[in-house]
Amino acid sequence: MVLAAAVAGRVLVRRLLRRVGAISGDLAEINVSDEHAQIAQQRDPQEVTQLVDNINASLDMLDRERQFASNIAHEIRSPLAGIRVTVEEATSGPGEADYPRVLEAVLRGVDRLEALSTALLLVARSRAAQADWERIDLCELIRQEVADRNDPISVEVVCTPGVEVTAMRTRICQIITNLLDNAQHHATHQVQVHVGRSGCNARLAVSDDGPGVPEKDRERIFDRMYQLKATSQRGGPGTGLGLAITRDIAKAHHGTVWVEPSPLGGACFVLQLPIAAP
Repeated sequence: MVLAAAVAGRVLVRRLLRRVGAISGDLAEINVSDEHAQIAQQRDPQEVTQLVDNINASLDMLDRERQFASNIAHEIRSPLAGIRVTVEEATSGPGEADYPRVLEAVLRGVDRLEALSTALLLVARSRAAQADWERIDLCELIRQEVADRNDPISVEVVCTPGVEVTAMRTRICQIITNLLDNAQHHATHQVQVHVGRSGCNARLAVSDDGPGVPEKDRERIFDRMYQLKATSQRGGPGTGLGLAITRDIAKAHHGTVWVEPSPLGGACFVLQLPIAAP
């Protein structure tokens, strides 16, 4: 009986080693430029299935990073190309050039590049070493952040007292900044912030009376570099990174963020974080 068990164990080990060898071979054949590459699942033991799942998750992440790099290159190339065309037109006929218009066009391109570089720096910081965690009163924080801003549309703040979370202050401030910037970008006349509780979670909602977000885009707007095609109410186009950064930070705090229709008629972005332990 012991001999039979040993033989069966040896057969199982050989089978597992062959499968792991096959997985290793599949990985070796995947090129760095391959898109949507995956290791095929088979009727494997749970441990091997979990290994394949983890490998495929890593491949998905690499694919997203590759797409992100491609999108960034395109976003940088566009304003640079615009600046180049404007300058070439001006230098081809210097006596006829409208230099104030030329400088305005160049400045718009520079502003776009500056916004992109700032957003990329925030992406890098959101992945960098963690800051200190502390107990934060969300009402106090949101009121201070709103008071420090100089927004064209006044922000109404409605708070339930004593809503506290344990978080990295700088990261939560970045979320608040991103959500308020987004609301100001799209609002027509109204922006409201509500802080309260939802079960065991703190809930911070930023609402506006802008055009809202179509249902089909309510998940995609949190993808990096994704932007709605609708024209914004004020300012130029965004970078397509603010909401992605917001979701990354929320996940790092064991929370989440989503968008839903606003009672004001536009969009309502909701941040939900665990309530601080007593």
